[in-house]
Amino acid sequence: MSIHTHTDVDAPRRSPSAEPIVLGLLASAAEPQHGYALFQRIQADLKDVWSIGMNRLYALLGEMERAELIDSHAEKPGRRPTRKVYQLLPKGHQTFETWMGTPIQHMRDMRVEFMPKLYFARLLGPAAVTALLRLQCAACKREWERMSNLQRERGFDDMYIFLVYEFRIRQIQSMLKWLDECEQAFGIPQTAIAPITP
Repeated sequence: MSIHTHTDVDAPRRSPSAEPIVLGLLASAAEPQHGYALFQRIQADLKDVWSIGMNRLYALLGEMERAELIDSHAEKPGRRPTRKVYQLLPKGHQTFETWMGTPIQHMRDMRVEFMPKLYFARLLGPAAVTALLRLQCAACKREWERMSNLQRERGFDDMYIFLVYEFRIRQIQSMLKWLDECEQAFGIPQTAIAPITP
């Protein structure tokens, strides 16, 4: 039996949230951005948690423009070649805000989805960080309760199933502890994470 191993298990992953992440980059920029400037910012600020190839980024910008999330115009900076720069449209701004206000439902997506959200919340200010952390904390508590109920229902007479759900519950508990530590790190007044007893 052959076992395939991956040496880049800790490498940042691509995610289905590429669109709102790019929208967030444009929303937080002081002026319209060209594609390469966006790519450089991703490499500088998000490379540890999220990645996208340059070709894919340009293709995504085209898709977003056709969807009327962003707009573009040609710009000629001095003697340099003409380049296309992008800016948000109201629909794009609303899409970004909706994404920021929607908690991660599946714990397996926390690494890829939540970290960029936290990055943008920091740029938006303390109120945005507080709202994001507490919204996600509430979602994790709900998932903890759901997993606990499933563990009781399905793992009552099957130790393997019981342990599967115990693993998931421990992951959620660890995530809640990390979210609490984030609140402390950002100096947010503590709201104790009360244990759930489903």
